[in-house]
Amino acid sequence: MSTMLSARSLQDRAAEVLRRAGNPFRNYFARNPDDEVCARYHVPELYSLQREQLLGVVDLYRYAPTTHSEVVPILGNKGAGKTHLLYSIKHGPEGSWQLLVTPGVYQKDTEFLEYLLFQLIDTLLGGGKQKNTRPLEYVGEQVVRGTFRAALQALTPAERLELFPAPGLGRWARKLGLGTSQALERVQWLIDSLAKPVPLPFQPGALKKMCDEANLELSRAAELITQYIDRTEPRNTAGLMRRHILEGFSRAMLLGDEADLATFLTYGFAELDFQVRPSRQELVLALFKAVMGVLQSLRVPVVFAFDQLEDLLLARRSDDAHRTAEAFFAGIVQAMHQIDGIAFLIFAERGLWNRFVPSLDGYIQDRLNNPIHLPEHGTLQALRLEAPPPELVRRVVEARLRPALNQLPDAAELPPLYPFSEEQVERVARTEPTLRDMLQQFRHLFDSMVYRLPEAISTEPEVTSRLPKAVESEPISRLPQPELPPEVKSVVVVEVETPPPTTTEPAAPRSLETIWDHEVRSARRKLEPEGALTGATRELQAGLGAFLRIAHEHGVKVGPWRLQHVVPELSFGEHPTYGVLSIAHWVCKGGQPWKVGIGLFLGRGPAKPKDLSTKLTALELEPAVIDHLILLRPEDDLALTGKSKTHWQEAERKGRHARLEPVTLDAFAALYAFPRIITALSESLPEGQPLPNLADLLQDRCEKLLEQVCMPVQG
Repeated sequence: MSTMLSARSLQDRAAEVLRRAGNPFRNYFARNPDDEVCARYHVPELYSLQREQLLGVVDLYRYAPTTHSEVVPILGNKGAGKTHLLYSIKHGPEGSWQLLVTPGVYQKDTEFLEYLLFQLIDTLLGGGKQKNTRPLEYVGEQVVRGTFRAALQALTPAERLELFPAPGLGRWARKLGLGTSQALERVQWLIDSLAKPVPLPFQPGALKKMCDEANLELSRAAELITQYIDRTEPRNTAGLMRRHILEGFSRAMLLGDEADLATFLTYGFAELDFQVRPSRQELVLALFKAVMGVLQSLRVPVVFAFDQLEDLLLARRSDDAHRTAEAFFAGIVQAMHQIDGIAFLIFAERGLWNRFVPSLDGYIQDRLNNPIHLPEHGTLQALRLEAPPPELVRRVVEARLRPALNQLPDAAELPPLYPFSEEQVERVARTEPTLRDMLQQFRHLFDSMVYRLPEAISTEPEVTSRLPKAVESEPISRLPQPELPPEVKSVVVVEVETPPPTTTEPAAPRSLETIWDHEVRSARRKLEPEGALTGATRELQAGLGAFLRIAHEHGVKVGPWRLQHVVPELSFGEHPTYGVLSIAHWVCKGGQPWKVGIGLFLGRGPAKPKDLSTKLTALELEPAVIDHLILLRPEDDLALTGKSKTHWQEAERKGRHARLEPVTLDAFAALYAFPRIITALSESLPEGQPLPNLADLLQDRCEKLLEQVCMPVQG
């Protein structure tokens, strides 16, 4: 009897712990490849073979960096776990480090190679981390180690002594050949230390620490590297670009100045002294090859992974889906012909892939379906994610339940899958088509067994009707309301976040706001480093275009103004970074619309006047495409001086209408995050359900920004 009472007491305490912790199966699905929820419930054994194969593909480009670029499709039904698999490659402990670019938006109106290049630059300069390391810090450490070591080795004995000038009378001793051994030993110690592999897990700051231990000033080390690069790099276009990239990494790693590298990658590369002025496309290709050359010399693989392809390509269901998909896949094939050394991973729904790829031109199909040979795995043409077997589903369930249950000192005495039975888990595993469907079933089963509330399984009849028969028929013990533990009410209110029902109105605005806050916080972290905002110019412009498009489609108004038409992105001129705008046609009370060009004015230092002059040329286009130009400028650098002021005054003399708007980092973060917010929201909705109307949310969260991108609102 005492054993039965003890067991009952343990299960009662376990149920209370679970109620307090909340339903671990509720809406915990990966929204994007950087969603930290993946780490919270990661089960390494799940899709371990597919992960090993994908890491094998990446390693092909590690050991043979100039291998022809290839495509690997990863196909599975919606909810199969594709995004989680991508997260584990980008952030997990398996495999070595690689530069993994995961675009959050497809800029279909941009040249594809240009689109890829600026996604790469944004990833390289941004504050986002991969395997707990910023790409700039990891790549920069490798670049500067090799260059610094080569520069030291090339010094003569006399030049090595000059690195460590002797104080006072020590100079006279040096001239007599005394006291030189210590300085030479320091140089040799530096050379030997720089030759050692970068210790893992990677920790930034090792270069500065080496210089400090050798008593070498960081500015002197940076100067030495610059002099070496100037002597050794060729004077052709590729050499000039490589020179600036290497010097930019040197300043970033040794002096903490990331602005030089960011400025060159977005501005300086187009201002080099060319004998024959290259076209916009030629500039992009030259810079892309220069960046890839630096990465390949370090054996750092470059991987472009396109996740949630259906949302990436079909942002608007009214788009010509076939034309969009054809442009996307044709762009990838073109990039494969122009740039070697890139692994393209495409995570797509199987139905979407089978719908689009067979209708593409033959040469595109051939490249997309070209098999890859992997050592130890044979020939790989595509990876397919099937529903996991029951034994792996069991591990997934345990990973979700155990963190809460392990708070109990005697948790080991509970059944392994408490509160579920082995039979229930196996039944769900054998009857549901995807991992997400299984987790949804466990969510409802958890509610019915732990909370024992009828509302827990009645709010979503379209899902509960799909519960296995044995689960539906299980009696639910409904406690009278007074007998419910007091914490149950708070747990239900705080933790239960049901997805929106199948109506056009959002049933859970708090969930939408949570998505918004999460993505904007993540975007802000990525934009905080010194050069990140500059490097994200094109990504921010794409976010601005998406923001205006949604505002138009959802009927957002700003005072008396409303949007009549939006062009998310217009490229013009020959500058790849600055030659782009979004266009919004604002109309007021039946009057003629004002065609407003809205651009990002982010250039700093010597890039500032070039950015401004390029944007102002949009007012000169024939036929005229805009009547008014609005430039969004970081609020900490709003003043126009020198050449910038001259360009602005010249436009005013010509009678052009333009204005500057000061923008906070938080507002830039909202633009950067916007495409990801829409994707995450789409993922959270039931299949086929359209987006809820977002007008109220945009006007609440972005009131100031809306006013800044609109015609002036009269008092």
